[in-house]
Amino acid sequence: MKKTILILLAICILLPCFAVPAFAVEPPHLQSADAVLVVDMNTDTILYEVNKDQFHSIASLTKIMTCLLAVEAVEDGLVSLDDQVTAQSDVLQGLDVSSSNAQIQPGETFLFEDLIYCALVHSANDACNAIAVHVAGSIGAFVNLMNERADQLHCISTHFNDTCGMLNRTEGHFSCPYDLYLITREAMTHPLFANICGTADYHVRGTNYRPDGFDIHNSNALMSSKGLYGDGYIYDGVIGVKTGFTQPAGYCLVSICQRKEARIMAIVLGCNGPLTKTFAGEYQNFQDSAKLYEWAFSNFTNKTIFLAGEPMQRLPVEKAKDKGTVALCSTENLVLLVPKDIQEKEIVTEVIPDEGALVAPIRAGEELGTINVYVRGDKYASVRLTADADVELDKKIVRDQRIHDILTSGTLKTALISLVALLAILVGLRVFFRLHRRQQVQRKLWERERQRVGTERTPVRVSQRPYEAHPAQRRQSLQQQPPAPGRTPVFHASGQPQQRPQQPPQNTQRPQQSVARPPAGQRDPARVPPQQVRPAQQSVQQQSREPLRQQHPRAAEQPTQQAFPKVPRSGGVKIQRVQRPPSEQKPHPSGAQDISSLIGKSATSSTNSEEDLDALRAAFRREYGDK
Repeated sequence: MKKTILILLAICILLPCFAVPAFAVEPPHLQSADAVLVVDMNTDTILYEVNKDQFHSIASLTKIMTCLLAVEAVEDGLVSLDDQVTAQSDVLQGLDVSSSNAQIQPGETFLFEDLIYCALVHSANDACNAIAVHVAGSIGAFVNLMNERADQLHCISTHFNDTCGMLNRTEGHFSCPYDLYLITREAMTHPLFANICGTADYHVRGTNYRPDGFDIHNSNALMSSKGLYGDGYIYDGVIGVKTGFTQPAGYCLVSICQRKEARIMAIVLGCNGPLTKTFAGEYQNFQDSAKLYEWAFSNFTNKTIFLAGEPMQRLPVEKAKDKGTVALCSTENLVLLVPKDIQEKEIVTEVIPDEGALVAPIRAGEELGTINVYVRGDKYASVRLTADADVELDKKIVRDQRIHDILTSGTLKTALISLVALLAILVGLRVFFRLHRRQQVQRKLWERERQRVGTERTPVRVSQRPYEAHPAQRRQSLQQQPPAPGRTPVFHASGQPQQRPQQPPQNTQRPQQSVARPPAGQRDPARVPPQQVRPAQQSVQQQSREPLRQQHPRAAEQPTQQAFPKVPRSGGVKIQRVQRPPSEQKPHPSGAQDISSLIGKSATSSTNSEEDLDALRAAFRREYGDK
């Protein structure tokens, strides 16, 4: 059991070290490559790989990044291809005397374009240092730019410490096949870079040290037989890119082979050769690359999936006039490198519209989605799709949709609730302020009435009326009543007042009239409000009532009030009760002194006129009735 487990663990550990073809075809037979990657550049499909993510010393493959930055600096306008670049003292910094170079000396002046050709075609290390100083000001600053650009390309297994690759992995200078593919793919998108790396032979223009210039040849033996590695390795269709060699890195090569629409990149690292520890009579980096191309083109073939402008699918469009539809067309020709034994049913396409794209209006040529191509279940390519024609908007649908959105939106509900709450608040405030205003008006009217009347009306109980006092008290009050003006009362020993001899009657005295109650429904002329009594009558009334008010025990406590205004009430007539001040109150005629006796006494006085007597009778009648 333990042996079985150990065997399984060993298999799991060693599996990544073996070649893994992307399709079910027989893998290629290579000689000595440590890391391999074969990619279809049209679709970024990996056809074959070995240790594609393993750290490895990359030697002069570093110059791909160096020349990429140089080309981008030219395109950005930071430098020009016609710049005269003078080599500085650090042009040979970190270089071995036997390393590949263009024999540049400090103080020698080159065109910037020629330096790029020397670095990328001839693999000159000293040209890389001259480029770095001209672009970034120093070699260290340029190396920092190299690492930043690698991060931008998502090269997670790459780090640079120099401009040419003289350093190895143990010195912090390394990469992997897949990262090299990302860097090279980006570099080949620049026409200047692709043109330079695909050049087999080039003549460097004269310098101040070498006026006649000199010729250089591409180090890639797959495309040039005049290079450092001789002939015998030429392979049809190769268009670049870069070779590399150091003892730690071995022989390395990044190359691209193009046949018709197919473009395949092959990367081999750590191959043997004449100068490696494991001696080989041939440069196996070229041999293994050629075998990879033979394997790819033997087992894979170009298959046209669709052409540019070909409709892939017709889909309905929302809010379109007359229920319109739109056809999604491809933006480019798609030619895939697929296994030769593949069947049509094993190639599947999937159209994925962009979210919210199929909504009118749509213009012809507008991107609406993507088509994915799957080969034997694996995603092989993706191409953008565009509209084939214009699609007009149905305004009626838009209007109905807007109304529906407004009615179903939470904003409208919130607005209605807020409006209802606001109206309720306004109604409540209106009611409150109206009630408050009414109370204020009533209070003001009350205050005005109080100011006009004098004091607040206080209801008086019947038992408090002064004319309900005891008869003895009334007699005492009558005795203390002051005589009428012009008369002096005379009292007997018994305490009863005695009448003086009457004066001869005057012709002005009117005969006494009998008092009769007016018929029902008519107003008694004698019953008139106090304010309508003549001044003479009022004075007689006040004189006759004042002694009684002064004698009543609660007369001093009762405030002086006047009649309140009559306020009509709904459903009847308000009966107003008038309480007179103590100075105008009269005792009820009871006991020995009645109304006729008081009138008789007043009549015996020669000073009282007939009008005074009539006023006195009327006052008594108004106060006590006919009793």
